[in-house]
Amino acid sequence: MQYPVILNFKKIALAKQATLTDAANAPIAYARQKILKLKEELEVFKDKTKSERVCTIKATKVIDFRSAYNFVAENGQSFGSIKREGLKSIWKATYLLNDAGENHYATIREEKPFAKIMDALAGQLPGVGMICNYIFNPSYIITTEEGAELFRITKEPSFWGGLFKIDKLAEVDSSEEIRCMMGLLMMIFLEQSRG
Repeated sequence: MQYPVILNFKKIALAKQATLTDAANAPIAYARQKILKLKEELEVFKDKTKSERVCTIKATKVIDFRSAYNFVAENGQSFGSIKREGLKSIWKATYLLNDAGENHYATIREEKPFAKIMDALAGQLPGVGMICNYIFNPSYIITTEEGAELFRITKEPSFWGGLFKIDKLAEVDSSEEIRCMMGLLMMIFLEQSRG
């Protein structure tokens, strides 16, 4: 995987969807949220052809502010999960990343909460929203329990406001890398739902 990775979130669609591509424009993942499901579910494929499934991200509960989302491989085994922190996430989004054994090993934190609030509020106004997509660009960082920075995702200035850049800040093994990518993908889907 070549960095930076680009996450393109499609806002104008019946079902929310996003693509991950690397710096060479090679597809990494295509995610599509299943509609009309009681529990939130995100299907993740290698690309838009949907010929190869990477995983399914499933909510553990129907409606819960602190619901966890399991990353389930094709063989039915969970290889990790992400969980939103309840009250901590009201002002500054905070998500916990767990490994396959449900051990917490990393945290995703919002770096500029004011930028997200301005982007969400002013971005809904006709005409003003297009300008806000160039000014207010929230960013999030993944850090380990020891404080080592692994990845940073930043919203890029764009006309429609659904473009994000993921930078790798430290070396990680391939299983941790895919777990972090799935965590960032699900986090963006959740944050876009919040506004």
